[in-house]
Amino acid sequence: MTGYNQYDYTSTRVLLIDDEPFIRKLIIRLLFDIGIKGVVEAENGLHGVKKLQESKRGFDFIICDLEMPDLNGLEFLKTLRKGAVKEFSDTPVIILTGHSDEDNIYEAVMLGIHGFLTKPVSRNDLEAKVVASLTGNPIDSSRLRRK
Repeated sequence: MTGYNQYDYTSTRVLLIDDEPFIRKLIIRLLFDIGIKGVVEAENGLHGVKKLQESKRGFDFIICDLEMPDLNGLEFLKTLRKGAVKEFSDTPVIILTGHSDEDNIYEAVMLGIHGFLTKPVSRNDLEAKVVASLTGNPIDSSRLRRK
């Protein structure tokens, strides 16, 4: 138990964007384990934008991979923040990456992400980022050290 179980996730909706079906299944299983059942999948950033456009209610947060074909994670984040779907432009985003590329993470933080996860993702790390995205503010970019 992580101590986060005090949250009721029964109505929580998540948009999960990743081009790897295995990773999507893994993340969905971890989300289900913490009580989040409302997960909508997208295989890249273009599909993610489409899912947002089709959504009536929006999403409580988005988990988005960085490296994908067609529209990568940073491009999706820029599109989201510029108001591609205006009513959802401030939706919290957790970036998912296979490696911690400092430049990409820095750029994502500047675009207002609430957290990032490095693959492979653990249940505890995922739940901590979920709680932070639902209850907190974006990462404070002034706290980052830039080389």
